[in-house]
Amino acid sequence: MPATALLTSEQYLSLPEEFDQHGNRIKDELIAGEIVRMPPPSREHDLIKNRIHEIILLFLHANRDLGLKALMEYAIQIGDRDVLVPDISVFRKERVSGGQGRLQRGAPDLAIEIVSPSDTALHVKAKVDAYLSGGGSAVWVVYPESKSVLVYSRESIREIAADHMIEDPLLAGFVSPVSTFFELD
Repeated sequence: MPATALLTSEQYLSLPEEFDQHGNRIKDELIAGEIVRMPPPSREHDLIKNRIHEIILLFLHANRDLGLKALMEYAIQIGDRDVLVPDISVFRKERVSGGQGRLQRGAPDLAIEIVSPSDTALHVKAKVDAYLSGGGSAVWVVYPESKSVLVYSRESIREIAADHMIEDPLLAGFVSPVSTFFELD
């Protein structure tokens, strides 16, 4: 099998958008120079993403003095070979572009990825590495099947599940049992 040529972020961003037979944009990301197609997310994936976003938004609304903004599916260019679309990104407000261009440059301060069945361990690891090496302070990788979260920082990796509390230094004062991320009723 021939090797796939790796692309730079610049080459990837210059490609035309692709659409399916129904006119819907085909979603993809550039992970370590490789274009990776993103199949439509499952209902469960979207519900979990929306639930976590809602929990964080409620916290940020009550703590405006933190100066943070949470965004869903916001395109981000990190370095020369990564253009990613985290499920949820949390940025310091001063870092968020004022609506110019297609994407934000630089890793979010906190990236949250919900793992889908189509995600490979290699791609998840490459994304975590890109976020952290690109200036992010933490990455939460959410595993719906085990109802757990792996929290990555530059110093450590820890798993949090069930009614154990998740917190993050960026979200000063935020604590939530991981189980609430999976309350989808």
